[in-house]
Order: sequence, then C-alpha cells, then structure tokens
Amino acid sequence: MITIPKRVGFLYEKMLDRAFITETIRLAANGKKNRRSVRRVLANIDAYAEKLLVMLRTDSFIPTKPKVKRVYDVSSRKWRDIKVVPFYPDGCVHWLCVRAMQPVLMRGMHHWSCASIPGRGGARAMRQITHMVQRRPKDSRYCAQMDVRKFYDSIPPDGIRRALERKIKDKRFVNLVMRIIADGLAIGYYICQWLANYYLETLDRVLCSCKGVVCEVRYMDNVTIFGRSKRALHKAVKVAEQHLRTLGLTLKNDWQVYPIRKRKVDAVGYKFGRNVVVLRKHSLLRTLRQLRRAAKRERVSAKMAQALLSRLGRLKWCASKTIMVKYVRPVGVQNLKGVVRIESARRCQTA
Repeated sequence: MITIPKRVGFLYEKMLDRAFITETIRLAANGKKNRRSVRRVLANIDAYAEKLLVMLRTDSFIPTKPKVKRVYDVSSRKWRDIKVVPFYPDGCVHWLCVRAMQPVLMRGMHHWSCASIPGRGGARAMRQITHMVQRRPKDSRYCAQMDVRKFYDSIPPDGIRRALERKIKDKRFVNLVMRIIADGLAIGYYICQWLANYYLETLDRVLCSCKGVVCEVRYMDNVTIFGRSKRALHKAVKVAEQHLRTLGLTLKNDWQVYPIRKRKVDAVGYKFGRNVVVLRKHSLLRTLRQLRRAAKRERVSAKMAQALLSRLGRLKWCASKTIMVKYVRPVGVQNLKGVVRIESARRCQTA
C-alpha cells in the first residue's frame, strides 16, 4: 500500500514573525555586506523588518521588475541572462520563502540530488561518482549522461504551481511564490535555484525505479546514471525523455551511453577514471594561465588572490602533485592567503 505524505500548511504564517524576518535578513546579507544598500538595511534592521512584516501581513508586496545583465559564463562557455532585483525587499522575500519551504522541499528529495542546496554541492556529487567509478566497477560498467535543454527558460510556471501543491496546501504562500516567478524562473533569484532543483524530483524517482539503473547522480539538470547493462541505460534515457515531456521539458540531443573502461566520466568539472580523477582540461588550462600571470607579478592583487585560491581549492580533489610543485609553489598559497587577509582587514576598518 502506497502512503501519500500529508501536505504542509501555515508556511505563510511562519513568515509573519518579526524575529524570523530579522534573522532571515541577516542571513541574506552574508557575502553582500560591501554593498551600500545592504549596509543601509543592516544599520536599521528592526525598522526594515517591521516594514517587511507589514507588507506580508497586508499582501502588499509587489515584485520589482528585474534588471537583466548579460554575463559570459566561462565554465560553460556561453552567455547567460542574469536577472537582478534589489536586496530589499525582493531579495529578503525570496529568502523568507526559501527558509519557510526548505524543510518541505527536502522531504523526499533524492539522496544524490545536488546543487544550490546547503551541504549538497559539487563535492557531494563528486564523492558519489568517484565511489561508483573506483569502488564499484561491476555496478558501473556503463555510464549514461544527459542534460535538459534550456532548463530554466523551459520550466512552465504552471508546472511549478502543480509541483508545489503536491507538498504545500497553503494557497497564500503558493500565490506569493507564483507572483515572484510570474515571468518564469530567473537565473539570479535565490528562490529559483530551489524551485528548479525541486521540479526534477519526480525525474529522480522515475530513473531510480528503472530496471538496471544502479545509481543516479543529478547536479541541477545534468544527470549521470550508472549500470551494468548498456541496453538498460538506453531504456532509462528513453524513460527520462518521456517523463521530461510531461514536465514541459526536452532532453538535449547530445546524451550519451558509454563504457567507463574506454573513457572517463566527465561531470561536475572533473574526469573520473578507474584509478584517477583529473580536472577538466578547460578548467585546468585557465588555472595554469592564471598561475603563470601571478608568478610574473611582484605583487598579486587581492582580486587575483581570491580567484586563485578558489581555483586551487578544486585541485585538492584530483591528481595535482605535478601542478602544485611546478606552478603553485612559485606563487605560494600562504602568500595568497596573506593578501586576502590584509584586504579583508582593510575593508573592515573602512566599513
């Protein structure tokens, strides 16, 4: 007998708490405190929390029309339209909605559904893929990889409403979320990361129930599945394609099924082999170029030091001994950390 979980209500009422709003504003401000608009809100946080509480009580919050910024994504090598809204009130309302519905969305979430969720980033997906490829070779003889075409742009708002109403019965809360995403999901909205990830929850269940699929790892809309049979994975891809059509989405035509003994699994920025994990070639070349530029300079800027430390953090998860000796040692990790530390102290003094 299949038991259907009860839908959750009173999420909107959860947001009508002054202490909850104040705490949420502080959380939303993390990493943005150098912005003048954010500092203005934090300087008088009680008054702004009270104004936001009145907006929510009277249903007078009207989403601001976003500004569109066209940004080149170096990792995927394509242009993306990023929609930006003010930190207050829009950014704070997005955070309030996410904090209210986060426990509900995570209930029943696939264990290896990663991206845009605390504690479920690329490192989590990487650990599982490494485990499958190197520790379970019999269960990972073949790998299938697929991607959703224009994922964010293709998700229909009506589909999001139906997905939310499967778990949430608070119509007032659902209506607020739908007002925020009236024009579709937007890259740049904090709430849209969660909604996009949740929208593919049914795909995870369908793939995991397919015969022959041993493990499925999903990083947002990039899906990697392992199995012992090539035929079984081909059938799983067809099932995924059919299910995505019911969600209003389509599968990219570049999906592939291949034996791991002949080629490495290319996912989450790395290539996973039976005995080694290496950084993706494009990412490695960018890192090496930046390290060479830093080595030629007498003094590394704070911006370059931060970027380099972020890139070097990825090297510790893969085979990088030669790179560390030949390229990283002349620059010095401690030197980069010192530059960032000095810049951080300077900003604290001027704030």
